[in-house]
Amino acid sequence: MKNLENNIKDKIFSNIYVIFGEEEYLKNLYEKKLTSAIISDELKMMNFHIFEGKTINISQIIDACDTMPFMSQYRLVIIKNSGLLFEGRKDDTTNLEKYLHNMPKTTIIIFIEEKIDKKLKICKTINNIGTFHQMNLSTESDLINWILNIFKDNNKNITSKEALYLIRNVSYNMDVLLNEINKLISFKNNNNKITINDIDAICTKSIESKIFELINFMANKNMDKAIQTYQNLILNKTSPFIILNMIARQFRIILQTKYLYNKNYNISSIASELGLKDFIVKEAIKQSKNFSIKILLQALQDCLNIDNKIKTGQAPDELSVELLIIKYTTI
Repeated sequence: MKNLENNIKDKIFSNIYVIFGEEEYLKNLYEKKLTSAIISDELKMMNFHIFEGKTINISQIIDACDTMPFMSQYRLVIIKNSGLLFEGRKDDTTNLEKYLHNMPKTTIIIFIEEKIDKKLKICKTINNIGTFHQMNLSTESDLINWILNIFKDNNKNITSKEALYLIRNVSYNMDVLLNEINKLISFKNNNNKITINDIDAICTKSIESKIFELINFMANKNMDKAIQTYQNLILNKTSPFIILNMIARQFRIILQTKYLYNKNYNISSIASELGLKDFIVKEAIKQSKNFSIKILLQALQDCLNIDNKIKTGQAPDELSVELLIIKYTTI
């Protein structure tokens, strides 16, 4: 992102930018930053085109790119979520790739995509005349600093501990986090300090964190809390089928973690092997102490059986999942 920031600051631009990845917040941020740097607001109407979706017309894109800018150094064309740089559309992708070789120097194209395939011919062509910028989910450390700065800019105080709690209970997605941060800032209108109690009271926690909490109550044999957590999920219109699948996923993580931990893998090695964050592995190890491997295998089989019965109409979904929770809270 440093090169992208330098382009924006120095107003020295590539003819093609490909901004891709999972982090929508950063993709939107740099789309706006580049647009503002390339074209002034008063000239945007005459020099700016945006095409979005997998059915966009390539001829219209080429016509827009071929049009000379009006009272501006550049004409800007943004192509969003087209799929042209990933699975592609044979004729459209081929025609656009051929065109890019002779595109006017006065035109700048910005592709905004979730996924790309750099093996495609069009991506290889872009690599010769443009630049690629991947926007993936940030690390916990980066997110903590980002959160601290937002609260500081709004005259609110939050420590790294609370910021980390917010991330792990809400999301690693910056768009989702920003929405919850704004809720906290509005809520704490007359008080500067953000606490964990504030986060619990105001923020919408992710389903993943709620399932994690549910499994914790089950592992600690806290029936009342486990059922209450499940009923709250149901009240919030979470499908019992989704809850079941996420319970199964968590049991699978606990089983895999327990197996590798018993084989003397350390936390970092387990995290790497399973593609998980270290803190998830640490918590799974704690939870695994309350379940034997035999019980975990049985739980996964029960989840599979219930899943099948719900899908085939042999069992009611809400009650079946509740009985599963009761069984593995008391087993």
